[in-house]
Amino acid sequence: MAERFRVEIYDANKQNDLTIYSEQGVDKEYLTELIFSNITRFSGKINGYVYDAVKKKKVTAMFLDETIVASAQKYAASATKVLI
Repeated sequence: MAERFRVEIYDANKQNDLTIYSEQGVDKEYLTELIFSNITRFSGKINGYVYDAVKKKKVTAMFLDETIVASAQKYAASATKVLI
């Protein structure tokens, strides 16, 4: 079934929503990777959910507080790219 899983990530003011569809399951590690790779797009508290269209329920969730988001954004802004 195409687009069985829907990943929804949004912040406190819900202006910078991110929705990704997947045919395969999305585990907690992949959800964490998606959130932290897009951390600069969000502000405030971040909520992330994986919704299964067949079971019609949320199967994975992740919540980040404002302090964690601010700290992660600070490190993301100061990160440098290393080319090998």
